[in-house]
Amino acid sequence: ADMWGMDAAFSMPLFPELAASGDSGVPMALASPDHPASALYRDLAAAVVREVSKLRFSGRASHPEVAFDTASHRIIVNDNGEEQEIAPAELRRACRCAECVEEMTGVQLLDPDSVPETIAPLDWGPVGNYALAVTWSDGHKSLYPYTAILTSRQKQSGPNNLGTGAGEEREAERRRTATTVAGAP
Repeated sequence: ADMWGMDAAFSMPLFPELAASGDSGVPMALASPDHPASALYRDLAAAVVREVSKLRFSGRASHPEVAFDTASHRIIVNDNGEEQEIAPAELRRACRCAECVEEMTGVQLLDPDSVPETIAPLDWGPVGNYALAVTWSDGHKSLYPYTAILTSRQKQSGPNNLGTGAGEEREAERRRTATTVAGAP
């Protein structure tokens, strides 16, 4: 769940009693409220209510607006008025897919030097409310949780720096040249 920026994930074991409860027409939560499956479904329902409430009442967009500024060759991420710029090559190097990172050990398989500074996003769009899918000019396809992109602004030192805050002096020019490629509904 953390890798993909999800706040909640549930593992639902296959209880024989759950299947029998479904067959009988009496929900497990009513037939056996103390059963572990009932507790899991209560937790799941509470998590769904929390997430729907956040989306409905927070006043925030469900996901950031993302644009590629062709003039500066930067990706611009706008999260409810807070902007951040990311170099496309840095975002491509931060890909955590199975081709780029060994799934079991977390060891990076992608040689960072193999990603040219000229790499650019060709196509992208939101995946649900949690991630951004990107097709790169090198043919690779990446999936980045919005939380990973947004928290990168706190990690502005070190080899995995994904970007810095947008400079006000370039704001007018950026707005004229930016091409929006994904946005909040």
